[in-house]
Amino acid sequence: METLAFGLTYALPAVGAAIAVGMIGMSALNALGRNPEKVKDIRTMMILAIVFADSLAIIGIIVAFIAG
Repeated sequence: METLAFGLTYALPAVGAAIAVGMIGMSALNALGRNPEKVKDIRTMMILAIVFADSLAIIGIIVAFIAG
């Protein structure tokens, strides 16, 4: 049972972060299609948003190790 709890404690934030990164990429490509001359600004904001989304997965693995 503890193994299942550890797996879910990390899997749920990881899935959420993966979905968020996919949506961020989709939105960035949509924005680049509409305004291609702003590629540097959009890329910077996209990378920043991906870092924030991936931090959720990192926090999830830390919580999983602490709880386990």
